[in-house]
Amino acid sequence: MAKQFIADIMSTQFPLITPETEITDAIAQLEKFALFGAPVQNSEGKLVGFISEQQLLTPLLQSSYFCDGATAVGQLMRTETLSVSQTTTVVDLATQMQQDKPKIYPVIENDKVIAVVTRSQVLSALKENYLSCSAH
Repeated sequence: MAKQFIADIMSTQFPLITPETEITDAIAQLEKFALFGAPVQNSEGKLVGFISEQQLLTPLLQSSYFCDGATAVGQLMRTETLSVSQTTTVVDLATQMQQDKPKIYPVIENDKVIAVVTRSQVLSALKENYLSCSAH
């Protein structure tokens, strides 16, 4: 079986969310790409955080109840983030996903976010490998 790398399965289409993005815009971006979360980038495309639906829920609930103003992603995002490179193997990321719980990892090259890879993509790649093993 040939090694599979993140470059083989990653999505280069993903939301562009910055710390200044208003939370309803961030939700619309997540919906557009059918993701539960996304990397937060600065104006140079560098990873500065991560925002998930779960982090958006509380302020959206409070804002819709109290009708009190706009909230920016930068106020909510997690700044400690995990990421991978294109050359990380699918098996290595699957192993990492067992310890660390993120469902979505930013893919970084030259300090910039170039793609995302989801747990579903990793599972799909592992399933294909598994099926090719059992076919022999």
